[in-house]
Amino acid sequence: MCLAAALWGLDLEEVSQSFSKLNLSTLPVMLIFIFLFFWLKAVRWRLLLAPLRKFRTREVVPPLMIGFMGNNILPAHLGELIRVFVLSRKFALSKTAVLSSVILERVLDMLVILLFVGVGLLVVEDLPPWIQTGALTMAAMAISFSILLIAYVFRTQAFIQAYRQFFRFLPTKTFQKLDEIMESAAQGLASIKNGRAAFWIILNSLLQWTLMGGMVYVSLASLGLWLHPMASIVTTGVSALGAAIPSTPGYFGVIQLSFWVTLQMFGVDRADAFASSIYYHLNQYIPVTLVGLYYLNRLGLGLNQITNNAAEEKEKG
Repeated sequence: MCLAAALWGLDLEEVSQSFSKLNLSTLPVMLIFIFLFFWLKAVRWRLLLAPLRKFRTREVVPPLMIGFMGNNILPAHLGELIRVFVLSRKFALSKTAVLSSVILERVLDMLVILLFVGVGLLVVEDLPPWIQTGALTMAAMAISFSILLIAYVFRTQAFIQAYRQFFRFLPTKTFQKLDEIMESAAQGLASIKNGRAAFWIILNSLLQWTLMGGMVYVSLASLGLWLHPMASIVTTGVSALGAAIPSTPGYFGVIQLSFWVTLQMFGVDRADAFASSIYYHLNQYIPVTLVGLYYLNRLGLGLNQITNNAAEEKEKG
């Protein structure tokens, strides 16, 4: 549906003209950014997994890249369950405990994304009042969710008891699964309770999404579009929010639609927004998919094997 919306009414001749302006000399910069982004992701996952086992960064890279490769070629974010399966299988860890670290990752990402979008829209001048109101709302949501996360970290059992008391209206299977995840996540939260580790985890999360913003900025600059840096940050945030919703494999359509919806606020025409989104998107999709397939083969795993396991876990959850 998102892909259809992104393509609906698009003038292909104008898109062709936009692509003709593309400066491919920026390609090495894009590849460096995507390498650093996933290296930071691996480092952060290692820190979050520390209470379960002391990993080296290079040990978590294969499951991480296989998981993101899975997101690129499979629907409904199955890649997240795939990397849980690969890591837990290789190192004999509890799947629920590993899954809790992935969920915590997503919570941290969402907080940073909401903060970036909110602050980015507030900084950019001459935007309509309704957009500024939305920006304030997102910033407030980021702060509110941060408070909830802090409460969960430092008052874990009280938080879980409150959940058990106030959320019994949920279906029994869902209620029990969430309860199991929160109990298991309590072990992983030990990494955040360590002040030094918490600092590096938060800094890492901020740097990751700054790099993504940099990729958007370079993709626009490759077409000769030199926008306010915050326009790139906001576009990154909106794209990430869209990608957080289970959709088509590889987020095709989601990224393009997010670029169009966001960049029109900054005076970018639809054809240029589409062309920059394709350049940005393929610089992630192709290397991540290839690296993930390489590690899949290196570990002697089959795509059908990991897909079926992920689907089974999704059915259980």
